[in-house]
Amino acid sequence: MRKLLPILLLLTAACGDRTPPEPEPQNIRPARVMTVALQGEDNLNEFPARIEALQTVDLSFEVGGPLARLPVKEGEAITEGTVIAALDPKTFELALQEAEVQLRLAAQDLNRKRKVLAENGIAKSIVEDALSNYELQRVRLAKARESLSDATIRAPFDAYVARRYFDQFVNIRPGESVVRLLDLTRLQVVFNVPERLAATGNPAEIQRAWVEFPFAPDESFEMTYYENRGEAAAVAQTYEVSFLMSNPAAWNILPGMTATARIRTRSDGNGQLLVPASALVPAADSSLTVWVYDDATQTVAQRQVVTSAPQKSGVPVTSGLEPGEQIVVTGASQLQAGMKIRPL
Repeated sequence: MRKLLPILLLLTAACGDRTPPEPEPQNIRPARVMTVALQGEDNLNEFPARIEALQTVDLSFEVGGPLARLPVKEGEAITEGTVIAALDPKTFELALQEAEVQLRLAAQDLNRKRKVLAENGIAKSIVEDALSNYELQRVRLAKARESLSDATIRAPFDAYVARRYFDQFVNIRPGESVVRLLDLTRLQVVFNVPERLAATGNPAEIQRAWVEFPFAPDESFEMTYYENRGEAAAVAQTYEVSFLMSNPAAWNILPGMTATARIRTRSDGNGQLLVPASALVPAADSSLTVWVYDDATQTVAQRQVVTSAPQKSGVPVTSGLEPGEQIVVTGASQLQAGMKIRPL
């Protein structure tokens, strides 16, 4: 009986709680998602964008000294040539006066020695030394004038004062940034495009490009292609492109604001559903599948599709997908059924 007691206890414990353990929560994987749409003669792409200044400049002094004037304020618009900051000029004015006196003395010494040389009273080499000293003093005078000029910073263009790094009476070192200026005459609209568009897109195919802001829902602002970065982002594998837009007078649009960029281009996929090749995943039976994303559950499900011959702008899907559905276009090969993702 004593030998049977431990066995009975083990059987009782094993039969007690048959509830399966709770599944461990999985990490939500980030993935790039696109909405499938019919491609007509014109293809409309939409991107979240941010605004940047056409030019950003940190201004600094080439000489050092106490900061005597800093009349500009952050958030102020200034015109070209406006005084932005100035050092205490006393030291530079004294250096200029000294250089002027030294030049006069050198000129007088040179004239005297030339007269004596004319009477064969001194060697020619002494006059040449006096001439070299005179030229040296001219250079020192020019440097003194330049230092006095460098003690004042003026706006190189019509600008917007984004930041002041110091207040007055601070001792400034040469090359130390004092203010940051932004050129807002035109604005950059910056956004990222997937590698599919970077590889197949051509600025010449753009029919229209415009940008919209959430604070101006009934307005659109035209933009033109400017440049694109040749290196992909490390995580998302997208490429940064920039467009230019005029700064509208009716709105105070500043760098850092968010917008929606829309680009309408010509397409070679008339009436077809085009998907990037990166969205297609081979199945075990050699068929092709895509991962369809469900907004409500934030999960993905694998679905078989039928495709035709690839085109320059993507792979046509003849069945298995409907317009408006969302599919994963990057990282599809690493997904599993029911996995949660965070759309990029």
